[in-house]
Amino acid sequence: MTALHPITVLAVGNTIMADDAVGPALLSLLRQARPDDRIEYVDGGIGGLDLLPVVLDAERLLILDAVAGETPGDVLRLDGDQLPRLLAAKLSPHQVGLLDVFASARLLGREPAEIALVGVVPAEVGLRVGLTAVVEAALPRATALAAAVLDNWLQ
Repeated sequence: MTALHPITVLAVGNTIMADDAVGPALLSLLRQARPDDRIEYVDGGIGGLDLLPVVLDAERLLILDAVAGETPGDVLRLDGDQLPRLLAAKLSPHQVGLLDVFASARLLGREPAEIALVGVVPAEVGLRVGLTAVVEAALPRATALAAAVLDNWLQ
């Protein structure tokens, strides 16, 4: 099956769980920085298995999310096989759903040709609206890194 868009950018995260909302925040910034008809921007929220069609239709998939790490505010990029190991270190319930989505796509034989994740290590993941200052300060670096992934894929 041919994807409608060569590239899909999928943001995941819960906007009422403090820094878990970094994925949707990055999506908004990246959409403004890299408008392109070849890119589909999807706010997956906490969709879990509902995101399977998005993954199945993606030729190249860039995920934007909060990621486990040692230092809050660090910006990380992970590719391909690094993702399941990262998502196994669960920060929030939607990451369990993403593991299920990737496993289902693999079983169906329809994984994206390339997958990357750009994320920010959260300072707080609890019931609260709004990003912490350290994660907010990391948004420009994370947006630039995600834009670089897209620029490479669009060449």
